[in-house]
Amino acid sequence: MIKFLNKKRNQKDLEEIRTFICSGCFFEGNISIGEGITRIDGEIQGNVKGEGGLLVGENGIIRGDVNVKKLMLYGQIFGNIKAEEVELYSGSVVKGNIKTKIIYIERGASINGLCETEISEVETS
Repeated sequence: MIKFLNKKRNQKDLEEIRTFICSGCFFEGNISIGEGITRIDGEIQGNVKGEGGLLVGENGIIRGDVNVKKLMLYGQIFGNIKAEEVELYSGSVVKGNIKTKIIYIERGASINGLCETEISEVETS
């Protein structure tokens, strides 16, 4: 098991990486992920979905749609993204639309598509 600490955003919680697809690996087909973090440093040709988090490393490439709880992107995604939380770091590339509740975009990230954030309704009393 690998532990991941997100130092860039000063998060103090450790999240567990449960699945790792290493650099140089190629996977063709759809992937369903569970709880915890799945890290991809290789190339995926297919859709990725699930209830857990997805970390795409600098060498990671996904050619398909992504639908996960949380996405941390350092690599490239060529497809649409739907997640509760999206973090795009310097050097990351998205060619597709993003739909999310929360988005963090670091300087140097690239998006070629539409970005839609859900607006929380404010209660008036």
